[in-house]
Amino acid sequence: MSHRKIIADGTAHERGKIIGKAWRDSIITILKTLENATLSKDGITLKSWLPHAKTFLPYIQEYAPKTFKEMEGVAAGADLPFEDILLLTCAYEKLYDYHAPEHCTAFAAMGDASKTPELICGQNNDENLHHWAAGQLDAVIHHRGQSGMETFIYTHPGIPAYMGMNSEGLCLLWMAIDNGERSPGLPTNVLIREALYCKTLESAVGYIKKIPRALPNCFLLAHPDEGICGIECSPSFFRPIYSGSTLYHANHILDKEMAVDDRKKDDPASSTVSRYAAMGALIDKYHGRIDISLAEQMLSDHTRYPESICAHPRPNAVYSKTLASMVFQPESKSMKIAFGNGCEMPFESYRFSAS
Repeated sequence: MSHRKIIADGTAHERGKIIGKAWRDSIITILKTLENATLSKDGITLKSWLPHAKTFLPYIQEYAPKTFKEMEGVAAGADLPFEDILLLTCAYEKLYDYHAPEHCTAFAAMGDASKTPELICGQNNDENLHHWAAGQLDAVIHHRGQSGMETFIYTHPGIPAYMGMNSEGLCLLWMAIDNGERSPGLPTNVLIREALYCKTLESAVGYIKKIPRALPNCFLLAHPDEGICGIECSPSFFRPIYSGSTLYHANHILDKEMAVDDRKKDDPASSTVSRYAAMGALIDKYHGRIDISLAEQMLSDHTRYPESICAHPRPNAVYSKTLASMVFQPESKSMKIAFGNGCEMPFESYRFSAS
């Protein structure tokens, strides 16, 4: 089994065991990588942060029971302590206050914006090379549950989910935003995985609205039968915007009330405003023609370089780049992903087994 694709069948626990067994060495590598990265920032290693990570556990058990079972399975399959998987699952919360400035650009298009009316979603995942072994261990997990639902998830070893799509048609993209709020709640990567168990856009939006949220985030959700919903949220804010045509986002907050305390828009090291403007220009340019090929081009775009959608190391972010570019096409039950910058790496195709 290639580390770039893991097929996991069965119950949540059984699927977790398959993932853990396949990823044991990669999980250990990422743990060591994060241990060094966290120590260099605040003197608190990831492992010494375990007491804080454990405060998230009751929220995971209550609000994400299926993901909790997956996590237990990963620990069992990898023959590692559950605490190691918990640390990885909550690592984003530990690293949040000193992430590299690049943090993803995403879009969704359908209806009159697409070449055909079908829904197409695309995203670049931009992160710090030092945290995740430069993305060399990232993979797509193909979950095939007992209910018949299948799910494609892009993620790092040991992390429940980053972005994904399920066979019911729900797509979920994710971008970091920051209004300064922090709170006890559900870890971000658990929230994403559990939301991808939802069958409809409405139920996924409702889930994100009701659960206690630990950090600010932007989620772009879409379903071919229900449209697109962009959510800017934090522990106290929840701002959904709906569209039947296009939505796109980078890392600054668009809601005026929530944006009062935006920590990213005016950061001189951040490229979010440039990437957002570039994506908006591409959406306008290709309106009515967007298909898979154009989606790949848009994610590989270098307009406004070095502050471009396709992110490469630059003076203000020397360790940050695009680790993966992905396109979801739910009506054809397929995704395409380039592990690395889309301008340099080929897009590989994945398809649900039911199609």
